[in-house]
Amino acid sequence: MAVKLIRSENYEFEKMDGTIGPGEGLISRSVTDEVSETLGAGIVILKQCKFPWTLLYDETIYVIDGEVKIETDGNRFIGHQGDSFFIEKGTSIIYESTTQASFYYALYPANWKHKYR
Repeated sequence: MAVKLIRSENYEFEKMDGTIGPGEGLISRSVTDEVSETLGAGIVILKQCKFPWTLLYDETIYVIDGEVKIETDGNRFIGHQGDSFFIEKGTSIIYESTTQASFYYALYPANWKHKYR
């Protein structure tokens, strides 16, 4: 399979466990290790919540809409529509949106759950 088109109507969002705050986080994993042995990708929607996480992979994020805050080691980075982040493997962060925001993420390696846990 050289190309796979993932239509927006086929995104399946599930609730993210471990969010903090009045809202929720939703994730759609569109590129998993079933699709690619090397790359993972999908969309996250944060609605008035924080999500603490330690990355076991390198990740890049593209902010689709809203305002995404990422905090690490006392530093806060704020991304808006069109901005992107790179987060290095091993970094402990907190993703946050005080309103509603969505972002596209890509990560390497796709099989991090099997490889590092």
